[in-house]
Amino acid sequence: MKAAVLSDYRKIEIKDVPEPQIGPHDIKFRVMACGVCPNDYRLYAGIATWKKPPAILGHEPAGEVVGVGSEVTRFKPGDMVAGDITTRCGYCRPCLTGKENLCTSRRNVFDGSFAQFSAANEIWMNRFYNASYEEASLVEPLSCVLHGMRNSDVKAGDMVAILGAGQIGLMHLQVARTLGAKTIVIDIRNDRLSVAEKLGAEHVINSSAADPVARVRELTAGNGADAVMVAIGNRQAIETGLQLVGPMGNVNLFASTSPPTNVSIDPNLVHGKEVSVIGSYDKTRAELQEATRLIDEGRIDVKTLITHIYDLEHTADALSSMEKGEGIKLVVAPNGRTK
Repeated sequence: MKAAVLSDYRKIEIKDVPEPQIGPHDIKFRVMACGVCPNDYRLYAGIATWKKPPAILGHEPAGEVVGVGSEVTRFKPGDMVAGDITTRCGYCRPCLTGKENLCTSRRNVFDGSFAQFSAANEIWMNRFYNASYEEASLVEPLSCVLHGMRNSDVKAGDMVAILGAGQIGLMHLQVARTLGAKTIVIDIRNDRLSVAEKLGAEHVINSSAADPVARVRELTAGNGADAVMVAIGNRQAIETGLQLVGPMGNVNLFASTSPPTNVSIDPNLVHGKEVSVIGSYDKTRAELQEATRLIDEGRIDVKTLITHIYDLEHTADALSSMEKGEGIKLVVAPNGRTK
């Protein structure tokens, strides 16, 4: 099969590689769409080095089942599936306490999904019936967003401030609205803020044209936001988020920073308002199943977020586009486009 192989940092080559070999509880699928994640770009550029060349990137796949392990009962060839190619051990302390997202022994069933075929453990994949392959490929990041909203305990009537109107911030916006919360979306790009308005944001703020802290206070009668989702991985966004939150609210550091960075925190902001600073990482199987339903039933609009689709041969172009900040959600179609 053909795969987009990271042969060196900032170098993608289309190579013939062996097809995945699956175990008794795994499925093999033809990859029809695979979302491009900022982590893929960081690995490509050498900013993150936890996965080193040579490697196949891509961990947001959707595809058609072509083979199942001897113990698989949930799927059959021809099924449309999407999910997570990473599996968890089930035995470590996080797994045993329901925090499988923090498994200490997680591993990929197959290297990556910027390839014609990939593989996953059956329990980390779900079947789709109504969505396109491109839409289904957003189930992995959406499940992470659901985990973040759950960690922040967002509920009806809350005012949620979202820093960043990229793919993640725009999914946070939609999930918050399904929970009955109101939203303020902050970014520096008017094109993305326009999408936020289309998706139902009550307020948008271009932080290059207005002070977001003053504006959020104005919009909340001086109280600040009940929850702040920092969907941009940089120091300025985190420090701004800490100033947006109101009494007894929380600031969720959803986005990772790569390379790691230090931030300045006035402890009185946390102490005096009883503010919680929390994090969110990955997702659980239950959240992956919930995200599947939300996309398949059309309750979350992911189609609007998909702005670019690339053939496998142009995977490097997709990563370059992400570096330039082009579009919103970029998708690679290893076996040709389906729309």
